[in-house]
Amino acid sequence: MRAGAAITWLCGGTREQIGATVSNTLGNVGGIVCDGAKASCAAKISAAVDAAILGHDMAMQGRGFRAGEGLIQDTVEQTIASMGYVGRVGMKDTDVEILNIMIGKTQVC
Repeated sequence: MRAGAAITWLCGGTREQIGATVSNTLGNVGGIVCDGAKASCAAKISAAVDAAILGHDMAMQGRGFRAGEGLIQDTVEQTIASMGYVGRVGMKDTDVEILNIMIGKTQVC
């Protein structure tokens, strides 16, 4: 997300295009779940950077996700807040379950 915003800024994008880049990136990969796996973290970072570049390209062409599509809201600030809420509140139980699977406490068979 930040990389995409920086790319858009470096390419002379407007504040609106920078915000659109952030929203586009979150709309694309905002649902990635950290599972504590080292090797897959690198792949997730790569996917996020790729999404940031796509988000930048979309914003520079005046394209983007619309409010109501997933967690996308009317403004970039609201979109960030909605993603933050999911991470802070919505993922509490998910974090516990991921940890339980990793330590073998929960069997998923």
